[in-house]
Amino acid sequence: MAVLGFLLVAVLLMLSPMMWLRPSRAESLRGRLRRHAKGNGGELSFAKAPLAQPDLPLTGYRLRYPGTLTGSDFTLVRDRVGSDALAPAAMGWRWRQAPLPSLDAERLAALEAWLETLPEDALAVESHQHTLCVWWQEAVELARFEREWPSWQAMRDTLAGSGNPALPPARPS
Repeated sequence: MAVLGFLLVAVLLMLSPMMWLRPSRAESLRGRLRRHAKGNGGELSFAKAPLAQPDLPLTGYRLRYPGTLTGSDFTLVRDRVGSDALAPAAMGWRWRQAPLPSLDAERLAALEAWLETLPEDALAVESHQHTLCVWWQEAVELARFEREWPSWQAMRDTLAGSGNPALPPARPS
């Protein structure tokens, strides 16, 4: 009986590291969110977020503008992570970098409406010539994210073409 008890303890000790290595529920959720985004035209960015608070762990969900269309350069941050010195952009958001070139009224209204639908943990939105990126903490349920992902893609399509035209590559001399 003592040998059987010893074997049971030995097996449990061998299996216990495997239990520690299993992903937590939050890690599993982040994995499912990331797989959904990547499987539906998104990319992930683990670079430094455009915030002055480096201790916030944020992941960028990036969407490329289609074809040769370019986007306006801008950065928006939530009020709670942005300085009061930044110009207000929409309800709860501030411009860290105003759009260059400026957005037309229709695109600006669509952007403001879209910002209201983003999850509360989305802290920054930035657009560059080729990509639109949402920086967030990935704390939303997968079902909600799957429902809202098409609106992220629609916003990318709305902003596409708002930037300066891309220059063709120069010919070598």
